Amino acid sequence: MHTRLVPGTYTIDPARSACRLTATHVFGLKPVAATMDLRGGTITVATDPEASTASATLEAGSFRSDDPRRNRDITGKRFLDTENHPVIGFRSTGLLRGADGWRLTGVLRVRGHDSEVTLDLEVAEPAAGGVHFVATGTVDRVAAGVATGRAIIARPVRITLDLYAGSAA
Repeated sequence: MHTRLVPGTYTIDPARSACRLTATHVFGLKPVAATMDLRGGTITVATDPEASTASATLEAGSFRSDDPRRNRDITGKRFLDTENHPVIGFRSTGLLRGADGWRLTGVLRVRGHDSEVTLDLEVAEPAAGGVHFVATGTVDRVAAGVATGRAIIARPVRITLDLYAGSAA
């Protein structure tokens, strides 16, 4: 995965990074695309790739889709409850090479509830002043603590993290 990456701890640059979410209505009629802002995080590239780690936080209140009403609903008390839980967090628990590439496992904290998540690393490359990673996965929103809206939105939410991180001083 990262034989070309320089070992070290890198700080995620929120201004250059993105989190994209895709879900469907229960009946699959219309996909819903949204974004959330990254607050920050770190990526530690180890000499032994399997010892590498990552952590990141998202601004829960930054949920944006093409519908302002949906945005208010998702950030409101019934879904993300951003007033009481302003941050969504992730911390890795392992990195393993599988038949299809590298898989990062970790714990996702949403609304004070922890759930396991696995992300597939699609890109891991040097970038100007640091590293660039793209990781994708599917989160079961009910398992992640967002059980409301079962009749409105399907359980799986596809997540794509496009992360740029620079060397920590």
